[in-house]
Amino acid sequence: MPSILFLVNGNTPAHNDNHLRLPRAFAGLGWRTVTANHEDVCCDSRRVFAGRQDAARFDLIWLLGFGRRESFYDRMQLLRQLDQRRFVNPVDAYTYLHGKLPAADSLAGHLPETHAAASPAYLLDCLDDQSAWVLKPSGASFGRDVSLVRDDGNGRRAIRRLVERDGFAVLQRYVSDIENGEVRCLLAGGEVIGCYKRLPPRGDIRANLATGARAEPHSLSASERALADKVGAWLASSRTGFAAADLAGDRLIEINVANPGGLSTLDSLTGIDPAPRVAETIANRPTHRASLES
Repeated sequence: MPSILFLVNGNTPAHNDNHLRLPRAFAGLGWRTVTANHEDVCCDSRRVFAGRQDAARFDLIWLLGFGRRESFYDRMQLLRQLDQRRFVNPVDAYTYLHGKLPAADSLAGHLPETHAAASPAYLLDCLDDQSAWVLKPSGASFGRDVSLVRDDGNGRRAIRRLVERDGFAVLQRYVSDIENGEVRCLLAGGEVIGCYKRLPPRGDIRANLATGARAEPHSLSASERALADKVGAWLASSRTGFAAADLAGDRLIEINVANPGGLSTLDSLTGIDPAPRVAETIANRPTHRASLES
């Protein structure tokens, strides 16, 4: 019987039900599923464990979320010692691919103009009057601390405050298409599993459901499909098995590989749980089969 280990944020409230929905989907395929906390990762001189479980004995390992910020890089160093073909998303995806920063040359033409720095002076010099800018913390989710700024006193103070608090910030050219809604695409094995549109509440630029946005069914346009497929190919080339891509018009706003929400939203909008399809796609992807055969 194949087995999968899920590492989850066991000590903080969950923002979605992936930690329940995905293990249930793999169990439905006949897999043995084990769930442990990120903080349970440890090692002796030879082996990496999740609690008492030898992590190398699992056919697949899936990290849902980052765990505690303070121990993140130490845990990633331990998990990096394992065969990365056995990870749904390899360790490098959590350190290099997740977030609001530019992702790859092949996708650069679809990204809004983006600047990131630990220097308020650098970000202040990027401001201009061509349009508004979106100011974001680099490592946050759910629309936390995202604001619209301009080249004025309020905008400059907001940039200084965020960098002073977090030590780093992202400044992204505002994409007006987001006023018509942001499209969330869930991708598994490089394929689009489902998508929906998130409509920001009146007077808010954030299209996050956690901040009051409204979800509605959506069919991808030809241009959106082309962009989603391009993102899927890029994710597949990095062996990233599951992620969400947020699109606004012909722009890629960001990619989430840590623990993207959307499965329960798709279920509520369509009446079909997409998790079994995700599990089947992940279980049958070529990189996983190769690791089982080696």
